[in-house]
Amino acid sequence: MAKRSLFSRLFGNDDNSITPQNATEFTVLNGNKAVFTKYNGDFKNDTDVRACVDAIARNGAKMHPKHIRNFKGKFENLKDNLYSLIAKQPNELQNAYQFYYQVISNLELYNDSFIYMQRDKDLKITGLYPLDFSEGKLYEYQKKIWIKFKFGRSKEKFVPYDSCIHLTRFISDSGITGGSTTPIIKTLSMKHILDEGIINAIKTTQSIKGVIKSTKAMLKPEDVKKMRDQFVEDFINNSDKSGIGGLDATSEFSPVKIEPTTASDSQVKSIDNKILSYFGVNEAIVQSKYSEDEWNAFYESVLEPIGLQMSLEFTNKIFTPTEKHFGNEIVFESNRLQYVSNNTKVNLLRYANNIMTINELREIFNLAPRDDGDVIMQDLNHIDSSIANDYQVGNGNKNDDEKEGEDDERKRN
Repeated sequence: MAKRSLFSRLFGNDDNSITPQNATEFTVLNGNKAVFTKYNGDFKNDTDVRACVDAIARNGAKMHPKHIRNFKGKFENLKDNLYSLIAKQPNELQNAYQFYYQVISNLELYNDSFIYMQRDKDLKITGLYPLDFSEGKLYEYQKKIWIKFKFGRSKEKFVPYDSCIHLTRFISDSGITGGSTTPIIKTLSMKHILDEGIINAIKTTQSIKGVIKSTKAMLKPEDVKKMRDQFVEDFINNSDKSGIGGLDATSEFSPVKIEPTTASDSQVKSIDNKILSYFGVNEAIVQSKYSEDEWNAFYESVLEPIGLQMSLEFTNKIFTPTEKHFGNEIVFESNRLQYVSNNTKVNLLRYANNIMTINELREIFNLAPRDDGDVIMQDLNHIDSSIANDYQVGNGNKNDDEKEGEDDERKRN
């Protein structure tokens, strides 16, 4: 049975896509060509980098996408096939959480994140796939912008740029590509030197350093070497691991105290802060010990911009101009109130019952929705403005004839 790769499932059986001869590389306003590359180093496996990226991706992946239509004052929250695709299973290999985790991780690691939109013959979207490519170049072909992706060493694909959802971070001078990863690589290079220094210092302090002196006069060089090797065998390569050796009266060991210099705490802290600042997080967020205010700051400065960019890019790439004209859009929402303190939740429950539905309030307390919960509970202090005057004068329960009679009475007087 023939095996099919993920490449062929996405792009068909043509493994190598040839760039058309009349396609020219796309040049931006500053005269440069837009090229997307991924750093081939191992910085994504650095513990601190991975912790920062994970903190952003795992929280960002919890944002909930919605397909809404808002046209001529009529708002609809659609539960169609597109909603199922973006909110539950974007492709056959990933659920929605895994998908958005990878998309956001790529964005934070490489400053560019691409999603390929797979469509059927009727141009209906059938799958969304995060692309793990080695290089991408923009071309102009048939009056459109295209992008040629390289996957690994041999596979390439030439696709329309508008077939890909493209997220960026630290936007470069071209205005299209994400920024370079050079700053974080330089910081990690310094961190690597500090880490190596600490490791070497530990190794140095754990080994025996000293000089063996013999009371015998004028030993031959080969005898001195033999005496040293015997000491090493007894003390360092001791097979019984006891760490105890013996010397006779003709030998004397004088230890040499070595105190290797390592980076100071302030230097290590400075490097750690550079990494945290690069990703826009702090230790409280990374270690999940944040306060209500710290979470709000993290949401507004890191997660909300990602959600806004995804909302705009998903909307622009998924829908046609006509569909957007009729109010179709994709929005990414996050229930920030789930992370506030219990006191704030209780106060919200007390005062917000007239603006939030029962199910929205239950969601804040991580409770399951009720079948009859999509209604707003309205107390007597919050009434419809169209009946406010009647309510204030006590006419709320009077019929039209009674009200008309009272109006006539007021006119006669």
